[in-house]
Amino acid sequence: MSMNPLPNKYRPKKFTDMIGQEVVTKTLTNAFNSGNLHHAYIFEGQFGSGKTTSARILAAMENCEEGPSLEPCGVCKNCKDIFAGKSYDVKEIDAASNRGVDDVRDLKKEIANCPIYSKTKYIIFDEAHSLTGIAAEALLKSIEEPPPHVRFILCTTEAFALKPTIHSRCIVFTFNKVSWFEICEHLVSIAKKEGVDADEDALKLIAKKSKGSVRDSLQNLQFAIDFCGEEKITLDAVQQVLGVVDDSSYFELIETMMIPDVPKAMLLINQLMVKGKNAEQIIKGLEEHLRNLLTINACRQKVEGLGFTEEEIKRYAHQGKIAPPILVSFMLDMIIDIQRALTYNMDTQYQLENFVIKTLIERARQKPKPKKSQ
Repeated sequence: MSMNPLPNKYRPKKFTDMIGQEVVTKTLTNAFNSGNLHHAYIFEGQFGSGKTTSARILAAMENCEEGPSLEPCGVCKNCKDIFAGKSYDVKEIDAASNRGVDDVRDLKKEIANCPIYSKTKYIIFDEAHSLTGIAAEALLKSIEEPPPHVRFILCTTEAFALKPTIHSRCIVFTFNKVSWFEICEHLVSIAKKEGVDADEDALKLIAKKSKGSVRDSLQNLQFAIDFCGEEKITLDAVQQVLGVVDDSSYFELIETMMIPDVPKAMLLINQLMVKGKNAEQIIKGLEEHLRNLLTINACRQKVEGLGFTEEEIKRYAHQGKIAPPILVSFMLDMIIDIQRALTYNMDTQYQLENFVIKTLIERARQKPKPKKSQ
């Protein structure tokens, strides 16, 4: 296996390598082919969805020494510098640390100069929403009427925080949260290329826990490879390395609460804590389990495309027969209260035990009382 970390090795260098962003890549490809690239874009979407990567690809397409080309060569000096984030003409600016009006004024002086090694100078703002109000106003004129040799790309996870005046001068692309099906297929392909022996269930778990971020999925796969060494990557190994509680633990806990068997429910919570699992991950995992339970049963199992396997649908549907939706909704509200309590460093085990007791009280309250015989 290569010593180059997977997130770097498999970072896309052309639009055809991107996954889950067909609308963005198709539109930009057509604009490039017709010579109608805009002078300013906003790339919005969650972390790890490919915003900065797409900005680099667009810059390389226009500035490749063998191009302009839809598929930059990746080996010329321009391409190498752009993809390494070291190009003199393609500036990547962290707006979170360069967010003041003085930084923007210095930038305005710089963009007045023509590119030295490239055809077009690119200014790529990461975390663009972090720009101060005054800095954003100072940048506005440059975005509205930039020199012909400059293109702006503002990357952000919080597009709503950008001023409407900036929005009105840019073309906005929304980067999708990539489905776990697509990420899983991607991981399977990479594992084969790298000669890594991995169970399909292990890769599915890595994909699910990446939460739609291709970059995070590759980081987690790298983590699993480093943990397992020459051994096969199993589901148990991934659960250990990612600190993930086995789904069966949540199924067993909810089922035990519905019986109800209070002593066993308390024992299960104690076992989770003794295993040393991260408290926040336990709470998050329980929240995800309850959301899945509510979703599948509210949709009456018609949940194609929502990221569930047939086996998972069967398990959640079965548990839904003993856990009514109104009670599951109540439990979710309590989980939100627990998450708030954890911000004040309150004892996690106490909070979970209280969760069990309150749920059982609510369960008894909701249970229809038997009719009295006449």
